[in-house]
Amino acid sequence: MIIFAVRTLLIYCLVIFGMRLMGKRQLGELQPTELVTTFLISNLASICIEDTAQPLSASVLPVLIIVAVEIFNSALCYRFPSYSRLLEGKPVTVIRQGKVDQKALATLRISGEDLMAALRGQSVFDPQDAFLALVETNGSLSIYPAPQPSQPAPVLPLVVDGRVLRQNLELLGLDDAWLENYLMKHHLTLKKVFLLLGDARQQEHLEKEV
Repeated sequence: MIIFAVRTLLIYCLVIFGMRLMGKRQLGELQPTELVTTFLISNLASICIEDTAQPLSASVLPVLIIVAVEIFNSALCYRFPSYSRLLEGKPVTVIRQGKVDQKALATLRISGEDLMAALRGQSVFDPQDAFLALVETNGSLSIYPAPQPSQPAPVLPLVVDGRVLRQNLELLGLDDAWLENYLMKHHLTLKKVFLLLGDARQQEHLEKEV
């Protein structure tokens, strides 16, 4: 029984590693761990259905192991953002201030045709109409529209779960010195910031609940 459990864990880890190597294009709307969990549970749960000679534990035990591992992974991702980035990756910017980052597209193995199709899916027909476009960790494309005259820059996340998004700071013409002054002004530390949003003119934050 111990060997069976260990084999299940090894297969779980192997499939996650394989999906991470495949990249974001193959993941669709699911995170790697979610896709692996769904795939393994559906197959493991069918063992006893397809082969009645197998004991019930042949399906129950591996499914319980996978569920327990997924819950444990979720807890770790919530508690340790760095672990979440290691397991699931992080968003990749493919359009910055209307300019397509061809190196980022090549890294993700996304062609120009794929990019344009994703943009059209969000009613954007010209990359210059996107101030910022990111391929999220689940493979979807998120777009910040180009600024309007009444709003010179879009509202972007600057700090998330105590982690500074320096790329967004730079896009808004802000820097670490500005962030430090903001935190001092509001008597905050990074660890106390759940979410900090803003543009070049105005910012607002949400503190973590104790």
